[in-house]
Amino acid sequence: MKANCPSCGAEVIFRSSVSVFSVCDHCQSMIVRKDMDLESLGSMAQLPDDISPLKIGSRGKCRGSAFEVIGRLRVSWSEGGWNEWYLLFDDGNFGWLADAMGFFMVSIEVDGPVKLPPLSILEPGKGVDLQKKKFSVDDIKETSCVGSEGELPFRGISGRKSVSVDLSNNAGEFANIEYPEGEEPRLYIGRYMDFANLELSNLRDLEADIKKVRSSELFKCPSCGGPFSMLTPGLTASVACQYCGSTIDTTHPTLEILSRAEKKMTIKPLIPIGSRGTLFGTQWEVTGFVRRADKTGIYTWDEYLLFNPFRGFRWLTTYNGHWNYVEMMRIRPEPAVSDVTYGGKRFKRFLNGKAKVVYVLGEFYWRVRIGETVDVSDFINPPEILSCESDRTESDWSVGRYIEPEEVAGAFGIKEKMPAKEGVAPNQPSPYGKSARGISFTFLGFVMLLTLLQIYFVVASPDKQVYRGSFTFNSSDTSKSLVSPSFDLPGGPNNLSVEMRSNLQNDWIGAEIDLVNDGTGKSLGFEQGVEYYSGTDSDGSWSEGSRDKSLVLSSVPAGRYHLVIQPAADATKPGERSFTLSLRMGVATWCNYFAALLLIGLYPIFSCGKGRSFETKRWSESDLSPYGTSDDEGE
Repeated sequence: MKANCPSCGAEVIFRSSVSVFSVCDHCQSMIVRKDMDLESLGSMAQLPDDISPLKIGSRGKCRGSAFEVIGRLRVSWSEGGWNEWYLLFDDGNFGWLADAMGFFMVSIEVDGPVKLPPLSILEPGKGVDLQKKKFSVDDIKETSCVGSEGELPFRGISGRKSVSVDLSNNAGEFANIEYPEGEEPRLYIGRYMDFANLELSNLRDLEADIKKVRSSELFKCPSCGGPFSMLTPGLTASVACQYCGSTIDTTHPTLEILSRAEKKMTIKPLIPIGSRGTLFGTQWEVTGFVRRADKTGIYTWDEYLLFNPFRGFRWLTTYNGHWNYVEMMRIRPEPAVSDVTYGGKRFKRFLNGKAKVVYVLGEFYWRVRIGETVDVSDFINPPEILSCESDRTESDWSVGRYIEPEEVAGAFGIKEKMPAKEGVAPNQPSPYGKSARGISFTFLGFVMLLTLLQIYFVVASPDKQVYRGSFTFNSSDTSKSLVSPSFDLPGGPNNLSVEMRSNLQNDWIGAEIDLVNDGTGKSLGFEQGVEYYSGTDSDGSWSEGSRDKSLVLSSVPAGRYHLVIQPAADATKPGERSFTLSLRMGVATWCNYFAALLLIGLYPIFSCGKGRSFETKRWSESDLSPYGTSDDEGE
């Protein structure tokens, strides 16, 4: 529909058939369409500057369907603001593209009567069924329309009040229930989208616009008068003054003070505000610095807020020389008993605690205050960590990835020495974890090889009996040696198994034996013996020892041999003793096999011990450690 502005006469075009409100490009009059007539509601206040990459006329695609941006609604709430872009698709449908803190959400309003839950029963974390899908409430906030431009399907007048409820689920879907003041609730359902996947074109010249916006306005701290300009106008909700430490509410027209520093702190961030660096292929600018502490105040860590106009906000966190690259999550993890699952991986609960802001510098997308405290839960699956920060109004999830200090230093050109690592970070990759699987496969490979070799030796061993003889002696006359007939050991050097067997009872027999080579006269001496005892007592029958025993002589040369035996027995038990000696050549032995297994098993055992030590250190600061505590280990 084309018509003329009631205020200035300029042509006004309504691209969408459902649009009922527009702002004249020439005189900024707010125009309401009533059938074919237009009515002016007065002038729209100029929208505040921001650094969104979008503008009226930008084009893009969502799931193969092209769209054009034809309207914009600027929304604010107590902690900041965002843009809602009204989209007209080429097929005639329309939708919304929310542009908030680097998140892009494309949604469509659900037509027709929709059963929505009353606002009074909703709270962060509560599950809600919408259009046969399950969602979870992320946050509930009271909003106000700052202003609008282009055309909209409702009156986007300044001051329009509403309550906005954001929801999400594990499938990456997004939902919003809007409860406008004096109007029926509206439901929007869509998905989170990556900037690159939207295939956007006809965007703002951000590089030029950002320079213009940043240099156009200079503010003064209401506490000390110190000058400052905003790095992320339109997104900045608070600024921490670098001169006096006061935190300023930039969403308030008079720049109200949110909190004053008890004393000026002289903390110098390792990465200065305004620094630029490239991480993971994206250039980031440091816009804020926060120091936080646990509820005891003993443990502190630093967080750097990073910004890119096309990617939004990220965080760099550091604790005890360890660093993490952190981004807000668009998909909620799924609960799994006390742990959670995300991306097909299970994350173990590491700690529950509180995080308190003790120092701020720079600017932030929410109204940060010194003393601000939230509940924190961390879940780990190295090198990643999931964190949930919650209070009574919202519940936010983020995912962090462990990065090396050298990577941070290289990205931001830090010349000074990076703080040394202390201890083990919750999601620090284990140097033993990467090699554990390789070591396991190598160990199993060696075991299989050794086992195959042992089987071969067992099968291939001749295991041939070369001599068997029985001997009798009197325990009262052990001075006389026993001599065996000669026997042959054919082939090359081989092992020789010597087995002694006797049918004794509660007695023992021992012998000093020489294996004598008939040709050379050289002998090989060794000892052999058996003992066996048995009986009954109050506990029943018992026995110990054995009536047979064997030993193996290794590498015995071939030749003709005989045995010279010097027997011995218990002299207190006179009488004859008898025993049998059996010699077998080339028997299969297992001692070398088990010795080799022990040797190759030493390194996996050592590596396992080092890995356990590493994991014990990792969990030392968690009250949920599966390794117990030092007190437990000392008991």
